[in-house]
Amino acid sequence: MIVTIYDTGRSKDIRGRISEAVKSELPNSSSNWKFDWGSLVVKKSLIIKLTYEEEIQGLLKMSKLDEGYYEMSNLELSPENYGSKGKIDFVAGCLIAYGCLLAFQLNTGNYKGYLAFTSKGELIPHYEKEYFAELVFREKMIIPPRGGKKLIKKYLNLKI
Repeated sequence: MIVTIYDTGRSKDIRGRISEAVKSELPNSSSNWKFDWGSLVVKKSLIIKLTYEEEIQGLLKMSKLDEGYYEMSNLELSPENYGSKGKIDFVAGCLIAYGCLLAFQLNTGNYKGYLAFTSKGELIPHYEKEYFAELVFREKMIIPPRGGKKLIKKYLNLKI
């Protein structure tokens, strides 16, 4: 899937690609990434990458918890894209929107369209403001179907 991301250095929109990652291309513990992504590959999970010019800009892990229920268990931007001085913007939004899309495609029954995840405490207000997330219990959050549809339209340019 092709998505629009923003190159902050050149002040222009660029095209990134979202696709499933394979273990051999994932950053490991010797890289500058916070997670050892190679060790996160397990059965019943999907690792999704967002690339630009063949370089990984961000990663998302969706884990299957029960029949018909996946959640976003890990999300990380490449070290070059951390914070306000990041080189490429909208990577997190695109990956979260893709997680919402997967919640519509993979989740079934009462879970259909709900993207669940656990947030670090200090990020809760950010997820609420930027991604329509709702706090459910302690640090457990969801993006309900209505919010997910807005993110999918905004970041993936798709209508569900």
